[in-house]
Amino acid sequence: VGIIPKPNVKFSGEIDTTLNSAFLASSGAIYDTRPVLTQCLSLRGELNEHFFIDAYGWVISSLHTLQKESHRVLFNEFEGAIRLGHDYYFSKNVLLESKAGALWNPQIGYYDAHNNYWGPYIAQYLKNDYVIPYWDGLWMLAPRRSGRVRIGVRKPLKYSEKLSFTPFVETIWMDRRRFASRYSDVPTRHAFLGGAFGTLTFGATVRYKISERFSWNFSFSQFDIINSQARRALKKSPKYYAKCDWPVFKLGLTYNF
Repeated sequence: VGIIPKPNVKFSGEIDTTLNSAFLASSGAIYDTRPVLTQCLSLRGELNEHFFIDAYGWVISSLHTLQKESHRVLFNEFEGAIRLGHDYYFSKNVLLESKAGALWNPQIGYYDAHNNYWGPYIAQYLKNDYVIPYWDGLWMLAPRRSGRVRIGVRKPLKYSEKLSFTPFVETIWMDRRRFASRYSDVPTRHAFLGGAFGTLTFGATVRYKISERFSWNFSFSQFDIINSQARRALKKSPKYYAKCDWPVFKLGLTYNF
């Protein structure tokens, strides 16, 4: 493994725009049950055979005005991250991808100016031809300290050069501070390592390659709150999007370069 990166960095990336039937955050929460539109720009720079840098910027817009009291409709939230990564090859077809960096999430369209989230982020993926387990951890340092860990597995199935199908399942563990901020109390039932596993999401993604650069993707996710304490708290919430179980559909177009 080379330690000093080569100066000739090779860049690649993709631009994705997606119509979502609901806003299901990667942290394991439903923040809207009405349609939203998202765009994401992802970049990756290969430093050498084993090291890389990747980054992304993501924005979301509502396609309705039901939350106009708390944020504007267009471009109401931004999320971005930059990470240093390392690829370790156990064999030709088995790769452990690890990356660590920082995430920044300013809610640019919200009227509460204190909603500026940031903190360290780490992730690992065991890539192979069979089943891909993965996990990522995010620890927010502001505006309040909290952490969560996402653990999942997916199975890539390639039917042809153009068509692929990838089922997945994942769960989210939250520390006591994140659990309390979301459900108004620290976890007392089914607690684990001071926090609790709160959600389970499963589904599948279908990707169809239109050309060398463009591809369509469609996904279905079923989101479920699996912690009984969290379910009781959500059932008391007056918010229209406070759901314990909810299906999410996504239709996106991706451009690779």
